[in-house]
Amino acid sequence: MKSTHYEITVRGRLSDTLIAAFGGLTAESSATETVLSGEIADQAALYGVLERIESLGLELLDVRRTCRAPAGGAESPTTEGGTK
Repeated sequence: MKSTHYEITVRGRLSDTLIAAFGGLTAESSATETVLSGEIADQAALYGVLERIESLGLELLDVRRTCRAPAGGAESPTTEGGTK
């Protein structure tokens, strides 16, 4: 089964400890939000990440499934879904 790349945005700048709770995902932070991104195996794994966000008391701002170019290529700006 092919995994899917997601970008999940939460409110606030996450500490290194909180980022570590999302092993396998990378984090990019701005002053007001953090974007967690990476490959998620399936829908059950996505729900697991969303449950972790809720259990840590983080505010979910957006979930996007993104289209990725083949390995070595740039990421496509095309996104699907979103909850902003």
